[in-house]
Order: sequence, then structure tokens, then C-alpha cells
Amino acid sequence: MAQDPIASPAPPPEPPSPETKVSAILARHHLMSVATLRPDGWPQATLVNYLADGLTLYFLVAQDSQKRANIAADPRISIAIGGDADGPPQGLSLAGRATLIDDPLWVDALNRRIWGTPEFARFEPHPSGHAVALLRFTPQWVSLIDYGSPPGRIQQFAVRQDWRLEPVNA
Repeated sequence: MAQDPIASPAPPPEPPSPETKVSAILARHHLMSVATLRPDGWPQATLVNYLADGLTLYFLVAQDSQKRANIAADPRISIAIGGDADGPPQGLSLAGRATLIDDPLWVDALNRRIWGTPEFARFEPHPSGHAVALLRFTPQWVSLIDYGSPPGRIQQFAVRQDWRLEPVNA
């Protein structure tokens, strides 16, 4: 007597890699909290729009702002990005350095990219001219906060030269 073969269930799909999750969070959000240190040692956190290019983030600040003065004195900053509006809370906590971009070709190229993509319509009003500074943030550390995959957890990574995320033992 022949038996009908029973198909084994398909294996569950592979969970997304940390790099995939980080990229998705950066693409989904365009507002971040930037934390700098004031001269008196107190932290200062403010919200700014950003443009992501891989793990590099670009943002504008007023030339005469406290944030710009803080970064000029100490380029180490921390950034928080995320939320829970479209599902379980997910976010990023990044630590790295901000540097001023004063090359007009870079500024022009980034402006074209911002204005040429409909998803960046939320960047209005978009400051321009000599009153603003364009900053590039290069992360050294990334913490991925993910409550979408039980149990909710935080994974810490060091950012390597080729933009790989290398797990850090806590």
C-alpha cells in the first residue's frame, strides 16, 4: 500500500539582517534628535531633518546656532531616530562625529537630491544661503532597538570602514 508523501512545512523565512533593519529605519524616518554638549557641560538635544546615504547622515543647522557652536567645539554627537507609528517600536541610537561640509559642489549635489525626491517634501521650509551649515554625521557606534522581534532587545554594533556592522558584546 503506497502512502501519500507528506510535504514538510517550509522553513520559516530568515529574519532580516541588522544592516537591513537599520537601512529600513533610516529610510522610514527623516527626523532625528541630535544631542551635543554645551560649553557648560550640559547636553543639548534638538530635532532636525536628515538625509541618509548608507549610514552617513546629512543635516542642516543655522550657522549662528548653539548646536553649531557645540559641534565646532566638540564634534562628537549622539543621534536618536525611530518611533512606533507604523508598528512595534524600532529605532536607532548612534554615536559618532559631525563634520562641516563647505564644498559648494557637495552642497549643490545634496540639495538636488533632496528636492528631486518626493519623499523629502517634508523638508520644507528648506533653509538655504550662508546662514546655514551643512553637516555630515559619520557613525562609529549603532544601537538597534527592536521590539518587533520578541523579546524586544537592543543590539550594539561598531561601524567598520566598509559600513559593516560588527556586533559588540555588552
